[in-house]
Amino acid sequence: MRTIGRYEVESEIGRGAMGVVHLAHDPRVKRRVAVKTFAMPAGLSEQQKQEYRERFLREAQAAGRLSHPGIVTVYDVDEDPATGEPFIAMEYVAGRSLLEMLRADGGVDSELAISIVDDVAAALQVAHDAGIVHRDIKPANILVRTEDGAVKIADFGVARLTSSELTQAGTSLGSPAYMSPEQVRGGAIDGRSDLFALAVILYELLVGRRPFEGAETAELVYAIVHETAVPVTRLDSRLATGLDRFFERALAKDPDDRFLDAGAMRDALLVARDDHGLAPGTSTVIGNPLPALPSSTGVGMPTGSNPAGALPPLRSDDDGVSPRGRWPALVALGFALLLGCWWIFGGGEAYLQLDARSGIEAGELILEVDGERVFSRRLSAPQTKKGLLKKMLEQNQETFEAWIEVDPGKHEVIARVVPDGSESGYRDTVVVDLESGETRRLKLVAGRAFGTPLSLKVQ
Repeated sequence: MRTIGRYEVESEIGRGAMGVVHLAHDPRVKRRVAVKTFAMPAGLSEQQKQEYRERFLREAQAAGRLSHPGIVTVYDVDEDPATGEPFIAMEYVAGRSLLEMLRADGGVDSELAISIVDDVAAALQVAHDAGIVHRDIKPANILVRTEDGAVKIADFGVARLTSSELTQAGTSLGSPAYMSPEQVRGGAIDGRSDLFALAVILYELLVGRRPFEGAETAELVYAIVHETAVPVTRLDSRLATGLDRFFERALAKDPDDRFLDAGAMRDALLVARDDHGLAPGTSTVIGNPLPALPSSTGVGMPTGSNPAGALPPLRSDDDGVSPRGRWPALVALGFALLLGCWWIFGGGEAYLQLDARSGIEAGELILEVDGERVFSRRLSAPQTKKGLLKKMLEQNQETFEAWIEVDPGKHEVIARVVPDGSESGYRDTVVVDLESGETRRLKLVAGRAFGTPLSLKVQ
């Protein structure tokens, strides 16, 4: 039987870029454990191997000091005397990862998704308070135990102490699809980067797709750094509208615009979960809430208060409601009913939201709907020196948006880009079917560093 240190290996249960995870038996304590060995990259010098080994052991020791039900417990950190490979022995969690759940189910119930993310955020708060950033929060590293549904974060083996000297700023660890903008740029990382990744996971759990996507790495990186996520309620109208505002902040490009810490994120998420657009004292009709009308009862004010501009108490009829207080409420109710009928029976237009980015140095963009020109723009992307990083980030591109009003129904949308000096240019076409009051997002990419010269997609 193969052993790693004193641990008797039963089977391999996982493999990643950083190493291999084995299910093993600890004969000393008589329990099952997960043992992760650290795979040294090929071609390292002895000095580099020693630096990697020190970093691995130091970060594992830091993770071992964390104590929280939502963090996989580290039992032991050592080197295998037979191979010299460092390893971590940790708690074995019998269950499924979120990645497995997403692959099997495509998403999870919104209440369960929010509950899982709330548990993960609580565990991250403990790690961040200890000065440890995970740096690789992703569905594969979040485990749900089958026995009781407990949620646990795994693989703090790629985390680092924020004060560690072994990992220099600019080193990008983690999975690209869940990286924060500052992480893909190689900037300084703190706990807010973990929270950004957690927000990406929540978005994916709720609607079955990530907020930032790309067929190629360069396109994905650009989307993370520059693009705005589609509001989740457009992808699933059953979700609370408060979640749209939550994601606006949780997925902000600038860390300073995000939640300060995991505690603030948890509080905001629980409020957003129950926010369906109807605030206390308001009536919501088609988007914007109607302000609460003043009443003689002074709702929301201390008893007996009479602030400047407030109406004085009025004489009440026998039913206890003043005539002056009853009529505004009736008028508001009638107005709401009229607007509701207008919405239900199809009085609204439909809209196309153009989200475009272009690397065309000089040229023209033309957008047509059913053969009629509805939008045009002169293209003049900034030109920067070429380089691999600049190509990946596509820093020589301009971005812009446009809103186009159309009739409800099916439409052919044609995008044409004609660079200066070109006779034909590029063309792409999509078909969009819109209902009354609906908005659909058109994503246009022109003259990008990688891929087709022009791409028009419906999202």
